[in-house]
Amino acid sequence: MKNTLKKTALILVLFLGGCSSITFIYNQFDNLFPWYLESYVDLDRDQKQYLDELLTPFFQWHRVEEMPKYAQIIGSLESAIDNEIDIESIALITDNVEESWFRLEDRMIVWIIPLSRELSDEQIAKFIQVLRTKTTKSEKKLLLRNDQVYQSDSYKSIRKNLRRFMGSLTKDQLDLVKITSKEMKRTDGERIQSRKVFIEKLNLILQKEQGWEERLEKITHSDELVAENYQSTYDFNTVLIQQLLVAILNSRNDKQDKKLRTQLSRYKSDINSLNK
Repeated sequence: MKNTLKKTALILVLFLGGCSSITFIYNQFDNLFPWYLESYVDLDRDQKQYLDELLTPFFQWHRVEEMPKYAQIIGSLESAIDNEIDIESIALITDNVEESWFRLEDRMIVWIIPLSRELSDEQIAKFIQVLRTKTTKSEKKLLLRNDQVYQSDSYKSIRKNLRRFMGSLTKDQLDLVKITSKEMKRTDGERIQSRKVFIEKLNLILQKEQGWEERLEKITHSDELVAENYQSTYDFNTVLIQQLLVAILNSRNDKQDKKLRTQLSRYKSDINSLNK
């Protein structure tokens, strides 16, 4: 349940957009991730050591099996821009990105189960409370926006991601971005509601009654976690973004084309170097 803009922007951001070196960030992530997790739950010394042990096979799987798929997605986009882009090509790339995200999401759930067994009731209670608090803060920040601010934020986000890979946009391209941002339907309220349902379902599962591990593995596939009308709104926005990308890519000038190809090549090279 990630918002449409972020997922479709991954076509251009390619999982680690904005980082000057995928290799550097990826190689540091095994140090950064424990710190990030500990912002949600306080681990004792043995649990920290266990977390480090669990990270090794997880990153081995991701590096060997998933990173090459990311390189293939970049290659698909490189091939697509050799000719006039059509909506089918962008839709296929979007689907591949989404499938990669779902595989990562599922694998992380399976990976975290062993550590979950070691968490005390007090640690779980604090973990759930942190999730609730962060969700409440997001709710206040996001839902206070009126439609005009929401559209402005969408416009800025799309423009930022496109500029990162193509450089400055032309006036006509910016107009297309503006039109798309105005047509997109709001999903922030439904996403917040889905997040709340997820947290409460997770809280029940982590009471660790019989069969809890199996229920935890399936938590991201629960239909009741998706707020009413969210999927149809998500699909509508996805198509809008795909249509925008087709229009922007087909209208790029020589300078934008050179920057885009350079960026894509750099990302693919970094990803491939991780498996050498």
